Amino acid sequence: MTNVGLAMTSLKRPTLVGVALLIASAHPLTAEEGWAAAVHARYALRYNGINVGRLDFNSKTGKQGYSVSGSGEVSILFGAIKWAGSSSVTGAVQGGVPVPQSYAFDWHKNKKGGTVKLGFTGAKATSVAVDPPSGDHPDTVPLKPEHMNGVLDPLSAVMMLTKADNRAPCDRRVNIFDGKQRYDIVFSLKRHTRIAPSDAGGASVIGFVCRAVYEPIAGHRNNAASQAYAANRDVEVVMRPIPGTKLLIPSSVTIPTPWGTGSMTTERIEITAGGAQIALTE
Repeated sequence: MTNVGLAMTSLKRPTLVGVALLIASAHPLTAEEGWAAAVHARYALRYNGINVGRLDFNSKTGKQGYSVSGSGEVSILFGAIKWAGSSSVTGAVQGGVPVPQSYAFDWHKNKKGGTVKLGFTGAKATSVAVDPPSGDHPDTVPLKPEHMNGVLDPLSAVMMLTKADNRAPCDRRVNIFDGKQRYDIVFSLKRHTRIAPSDAGGASVIGFVCRAVYEPIAGHRNNAASQAYAANRDVEVVMRPIPGTKLLIPSSVTIPTPWGTGSMTTERIEITAGGAQIALTE
């Protein structure tokens, strides 16, 4: 995925835009299954307090399955580096677990661009198309056939990270394959925080601050940059309970780096759950 990087490093690593894309994009299915029926969300991306971009997401679901789409744009260094990307997935739900069928990711960085397309059979990635292909580096940890089993695409993975069930919100691990890398994202509880109401007449709620850790397994370069990302224990995802439901949504993501702090914060989220319409703004 990508590092908004804060622009100085590769836009292909699982940091700000990558984690934001993972965290912000999940929500399909019925409230009874553990997700909202439909969501439209917009998030602002900031670096050291400066607005550098946005992320938009939409999800829908029905008895036949789910679909999630997202798009984002980032402009940094006074427009010297511009990044845009979009991602989508369709799939079914079996036993309360998302089962992806088709996943696509398109990105553009200045004049360069690329695509990733994945096809799944059950929990196995059975077709992979990456353009341009990943470079051949001696320090790349090889991908093996077993790395394609028991995995989710990045968007379906977030559905599991945000599923309302009997587990604690910050007690999660998901196995992810994004077409280039096989890695896990692990949530653990860091603390609780009080979140202000989204309107003047509302009540504040207690949110869960989850530590989000990237654990590379294969397909990544085993170099200093990847080791630094994996060693980062300061990435925080704030999960916000939705009043009157068992649902939680990502309210914000904060990613400290040696060059500054990147963040993703809610601008507006519209949720359909249990026949009710819920709107949250910041």
